[in-house]
Amino acid sequence: MATALTVAAFSEAGGIRGTVSATTSIVNAQPAPLSGARLTLVNRDLPGLSLNTVTDEAGNFFFANLPFATYVLTVEADGFPTVTREVNLATGETLIVEVELTTALSETVIVREEVGLLSTTETTTSNVVHAETLRNVPLRAENYQSALLLTPGAVRDSDGRDHLKGGRAGQNAYTVNGADVTDPVTGNLAFDIPIEAAASVRIEENPYSAEFGRLTGGAINLETKGGGNKLKFTAARFFPIFRNVISGPIDSFRPRVTLTGPILRDRLFFLQSFEYRFSRLRVPGLDPPQDNSTSESFNSFTQFDLILNKNNRLKFVAAFFPHKARYVGLSTFNPRETRPNIKQRGSLFSVSEQTIFNDASFLSSNLSYKTFNVDIFGQGTQTLTLLPDLNTGNYFADTRRQAPRLQWQETYHAQSFELGGRHWFRIGTELDHTNVTGRFQNNPILIRRHDDTLTQRIEFTGLGVVTRKVNEFAAFVQDQWIVNPKLTVDVGLRFDRDEIARQNNFAPRLSFLFLPLKDDRTIIRGGVGLFYDRIPLAVGYFTQLPERVVTTFAPDGFNLIDGPRRFINTVDGSLYNPRSVRWSLQLDRGITKSLRARVGYLQRSTENDLIIKPLARESERSAHALSSNGRSRYRELQLLAAYNKTRMGDWTASYVWSGARGDLNTFDNFLGDFPAFVVRPNEYGPLPFDVPHRL
Repeated sequence: MATALTVAAFSEAGGIRGTVSATTSIVNAQPAPLSGARLTLVNRDLPGLSLNTVTDEAGNFFFANLPFATYVLTVEADGFPTVTREVNLATGETLIVEVELTTALSETVIVREEVGLLSTTETTTSNVVHAETLRNVPLRAENYQSALLLTPGAVRDSDGRDHLKGGRAGQNAYTVNGADVTDPVTGNLAFDIPIEAAASVRIEENPYSAEFGRLTGGAINLETKGGGNKLKFTAARFFPIFRNVISGPIDSFRPRVTLTGPILRDRLFFLQSFEYRFSRLRVPGLDPPQDNSTSESFNSFTQFDLILNKNNRLKFVAAFFPHKARYVGLSTFNPRETRPNIKQRGSLFSVSEQTIFNDASFLSSNLSYKTFNVDIFGQGTQTLTLLPDLNTGNYFADTRRQAPRLQWQETYHAQSFELGGRHWFRIGTELDHTNVTGRFQNNPILIRRHDDTLTQRIEFTGLGVVTRKVNEFAAFVQDQWIVNPKLTVDVGLRFDRDEIARQNNFAPRLSFLFLPLKDDRTIIRGGVGLFYDRIPLAVGYFTQLPERVVTTFAPDGFNLIDGPRRFINTVDGSLYNPRSVRWSLQLDRGITKSLRARVGYLQRSTENDLIIKPLARESERSAHALSSNGRSRYRELQLLAAYNKTRMGDWTASYVWSGARGDLNTFDNFLGDFPAFVVRPNEYGPLPFDVPHRL
């Protein structure tokens, strides 16, 4: 008999699924699916609770909605010896177990990981990048965020910001062990840890499950590692990279150390990881030593895992991730004196607990507290001057802000039941409290022509002192319904309360998986859902920010054409949460046992996007008006093939055609950490981060 275990990450609840096949003792006999094989799954810590199922006509079985634990799986079939295997199910994993029964006495056990991009078992596809891949694939940045680039639907722009499925950088959901790690002000990712502390990264391209909310693009969750009964120490990258190989300035230095092990054997474990990162980027068009910018950070990650008793497990996480960078955005046209410095100080503390009840249902609880402070400032106070070929002076914006967030999550995974098929229900709630305070002060900007005559002067009204508190509430219900072995349907409903928009949002979702042929090698997936995005806190304090006073000059640079004209910061009408309708359809086909292919199509339409328009009228007061009148559209065609074989490794090739169009004056261009110099009239057109053809 042979047993193969395949691992694919999932969110909180796990599962064990697979196939049972059988061969005779005849030499070179091919295995055939075994229908009616009896399987029993027992939690080793709760031997009184057992789950039972039988394989269908294709030899498939599935145990869903399982808490993380150590299980004993028993497989029985008439005429074959009984197979028993101990299976360790970690948080957020689905184990794919392939059991091959034979009348021979020999025994073989094969363990391998499933290709995350081509899962054959879920109604939605996601890319699961495991720790081994993060270590072995040459990711340039050597951090877990780079796993996103291994997903065909992802794009990284020239500023290093990630875009998934046509969404802006702040329109994705980033979580660590389920806890939100985005910047409350901008919605961008605001977290980092040493790569050795990452167990897996799951990228949800089409997050139709109702547990995912407050997004337009995709959802990215990092599951962290824990310790074990063996003490382990690892160290990496202790040799710096010099500009001239063995001499000259240091261009990169990224030492990392990690220590894991037990504190109380079989009960309390720890992981401690440290990382220092220094990098220097050079700009060939500038003269040394003014031709480089630097980035420096220190990441510390601590995790304790405690087995309280057979029903309760506890995880504590503490992470610190300060970062500073000098001359951000240095380029040929923007020398050092014109670029800002940035200092960030972040921390995350979370406690999560899993309680297993006597009926095999379980409750996952998570309480987290995250802080994120940002300081952005120029090299001095000289007026920034914008010229066609070279900018001079110092960066204009000085920002100091703090944004702590407290989050509480509860998710209940109910026991399955039969009603026109098998159902697995999940019910969850979430409560967030965020408080932002900040100080914003901007210096003047001068815009000059080729002949150095002044065309425009932009000044700002005094100091902007902001403060805002926001409470958010969310709840969801999700049902995974296995109608029959050929059809699985996921149905969910999500509710979000947004305090900035003062809006109650209900978002229904549906996705399905259908196996049209008997051989189960052809899979049709589809889904449709309504998504409401979160309104970042920067929108909530827009009217408290310094206002612009614009003066426009004639070609001689002295006579006035317009102004000084003051643009007040105002909100035009009621604000609404960005609302997206997304649908997708895809076909997967197993060409051989090792080669699978996919063709898929996605379309998303978004309304109520937050945009800023300049309103300059003779008879009315001029304003920069923030409104929910924006819209965007994204279409994507994806072709993908994946080859997986033990001796050859994993190979994936993809082609993506995409079209992303929308309003260009989105709020993040003006309320982000690096606001645009000039507020231009809004236009609708191709979004600048889209790459229509990519391999």
